[in-house]
Amino acid sequence: MRVTVDVSVIGLAELYETARTGIYRVISSLVPELLATRGLNLQVTSLSSTEINRLTRDYFHRLGFGDRFVGTVALEERLFDLALRLGPVDPLKICQRGVARMFRRRRIDRVGETTDIFHSTFAPLPEFTRRPLCFMTIYDIIPVLHPEYFWDDFERDFKRILSAIRVEQDWIVTISRSSRDDICAYLGMDPDRVFIAYPAASPTLYHARADDDTVRAVLARYGIPAPGYFLSLATLEYRKNLQTTIAAFRKLLAEPGHGGHRLVLVGTRGWKIERLLEEVMEDPGLRDRVIFTGYVADEDLAALYGGGLAFVYPSLYEGFGLPPLEAMQCGLPVITSNTSSLPEVVGDAAIMVEPTDVDALAGAMLRVCGDAGLRRDMREKGLARAARFSWSRCARETVAAYEAAMAAVR
Repeated sequence: MRVTVDVSVIGLAELYETARTGIYRVISSLVPELLATRGLNLQVTSLSSTEINRLTRDYFHRLGFGDRFVGTVALEERLFDLALRLGPVDPLKICQRGVARMFRRRRIDRVGETTDIFHSTFAPLPEFTRRPLCFMTIYDIIPVLHPEYFWDDFERDFKRILSAIRVEQDWIVTISRSSRDDICAYLGMDPDRVFIAYPAASPTLYHARADDDTVRAVLARYGIPAPGYFLSLATLEYRKNLQTTIAAFRKLLAEPGHGGHRLVLVGTRGWKIERLLEEVMEDPGLRDRVIFTGYVADEDLAALYGGGLAFVYPSLYEGFGLPPLEAMQCGLPVITSNTSSLPEVVGDAAIMVEPTDVDALAGAMLRVCGDAGLRRDMREKGLARAARFSWSRCARETVAAYEAAMAAVR
């Protein structure tokens, strides 16, 4: 069984820091596990621009899998370098794009001729001259279920990705039962063609071993005065429901004896969030209590989780929801939504509330504040729950999907 996986999102994340989202974390964690799987003849490719293809290739060279990358050829490299030198007279990068388009078609044909299974982890399935068995990872279909959570063109672009799937011939990998149910209902796809491979939190990045000195140093780096804060981590966007988080936090501050708490919001700024940020800055009761860190380096995340009192994540909808899992793996009590995939992730280890119920969220935050025994119990349950997820398990579930598809067409 020869498998080729398109991992161009890794090169995209090498080029743009803001592309290091949950999808990037899934791909960059899962694919090395697949490459290390004994007996699996797997190679990776990038079907994007020449620049992104180069960055993707270099990434896998650093990991020691350079020989498993199918990418740019020498002629493409030379032509692209020539196009780069034309920059001053080609500000629209027309020549660079032309080189990429020409060689992308050749690369698609080469992949189609030399693989049994092609798996796209992000981009639309390409049009092959000789089409192998095709897998597409669909993490969720929130853009078509709730287009109001995204910018205007996002739904159109996402529908273009879905339209490349042939529901009676292709196969899908997704990341939760909730997403599988949504996908099957929307596409009219047979559930037997949709497989679940649960993601995990990196044990290297997310752990409960952050010592006090490391925590204090990291907090100082991001302007956080002391441990014991409420923490939320996500791209700061409408779907993450920060308006409810902040409203609940305001209620908590109004409770006698609780005016000294802080809320730390970690993540890059997304869409439909500007007015909320302005409201925080204009509110004298919140301005000094809510801390926006912006992007946080991976190596600092365990310490940020380790310094928290509780993790607050009332997201309106998730295909999986990695941040609550990361928090549990770091031993931080979690308060999250009772919707979409989040109950699958946290089980009985977290407090779950209706995501738009400000009073319920504030009440949960108040409970965690005042009950050290509850926090200890949630920490133990969270660590046990997080241990059920691993990237090796995700890889096994992905390989099982490949094997089931191959068996079905024999």
